[in-house]
Amino acid sequence: MNTFSIKTLNLSFNKKLNINKKLNILLLFLELFFVKAYSQDSIPKTTFEPSFNLYVGYLPKTYPIAPLSNYSALASLGIMWQFNGKDKWHQLYRYPKAGFELFFSDFGNPSELGYNLGFVPTLQINNKKPNIKWIAKYGFGISYFNKPYNPITNTKNYYIGTNVTYMVTLSFLRQIKVNKNLVFTYGLSAIHCSNGHTQLPNVGLNLFTAQAGIRFTKPQTTFTHELMVQQKNKLSYAFKMGIGMHEFGTTEKAVGGPKYPSYHLSLWVNKPFKNIHTLQAGFTLAYYSSFYDYITLQQVYTNNQKLKACTGVAFVGHEFVIGKFSLCTQLGIYFYNPFFVEQKKIEGTWHATSQKLEAINTNRLGLMYYPFKKQNTLNNLKNQLHFGAFIKANLAQADLFEYSVGYVF
Repeated sequence: MNTFSIKTLNLSFNKKLNINKKLNILLLFLELFFVKAYSQDSIPKTTFEPSFNLYVGYLPKTYPIAPLSNYSALASLGIMWQFNGKDKWHQLYRYPKAGFELFFSDFGNPSELGYNLGFVPTLQINNKKPNIKWIAKYGFGISYFNKPYNPITNTKNYYIGTNVTYMVTLSFLRQIKVNKNLVFTYGLSAIHCSNGHTQLPNVGLNLFTAQAGIRFTKPQTTFTHELMVQQKNKLSYAFKMGIGMHEFGTTEKAVGGPKYPSYHLSLWVNKPFKNIHTLQAGFTLAYYSSFYDYITLQQVYTNNQKLKACTGVAFVGHEFVIGKFSLCTQLGIYFYNPFFVEQKKIEGTWHATSQKLEAINTNRLGLMYYPFKKQNTLNNLKNQLHFGAFIKANLAQADLFEYSVGYVF
């Protein structure tokens, strides 16, 4: 990698840095719209439920020279709305609640890990059995760190490489009704923050916490449960075009390099079932500009250089359809990935089992939005435009963050 000069590449790719900033702004608008769209389907805002929560836990050291954390303490203020049942999916998800939480986090090391502020839209799912008071709460949002990695002033924070990151939360909680207007909750939570490999280093910050909180509520409305007729499970066909951004390198190096775009085309077949699920099977073709620059500068290949900068993936996927939104997961296998293998051989790391697995497996997790999907259509996605935001990883290592647009036929 002698001739692959980071400084030289920085000069030729300054414009690409601006692209990444614009995409982060786009994600913020997506999250704000997520909450706005949900609140429109809920009962009047006078019935909102404010809450206050405390999280206390442990930040495991996942990188040898990363800063130590004596404790992690988080506080959040939240607001939730109850879905009222006017759309069929409300019943199928057991009349969930949606809203958002505002987080403040202290990691017990202000000089190196600093503090964190987060804005996280959330969805709360009730237990199948009404007499069991356990609930699950999922969140996906953004956060701000005041002490990310800095090559001069903060050289050990390999967890977080940027001020702005994505923030994912998962909680399992038990509810205890104190009185008709007050509910006490307690349970366990997991929290993950990462920039999706858009800037290095990006080991990612993982927290495991105990949680306790109070929620101010009003007496529960009794919802009816109608017999739900199974929709016809007709196949549909979909495509999406996406642009991804990442910084070329591994999780912790090379720090300070340029941001590169990559371009993705996916085609797949949808098979809906049980009114709120959709199975996917398809493939994704991608072109990485970072691969192409490395190939040409290092003369890795003399022929078909642009083709060698491409990848091909076969995948199976699943969508939880939630009104106009869906939570999408995809498990993929590379059937064409020549550059990744060659690069690892050049760097002398191809002997590692993790590298060989990363050359085979790739996964995506994201949100999809169908702006023109009609009420009570459940998992019928035919003839629908969709927008998406995805985190892509090779095995467990983040590769890029992708924004997409597509259509279902």
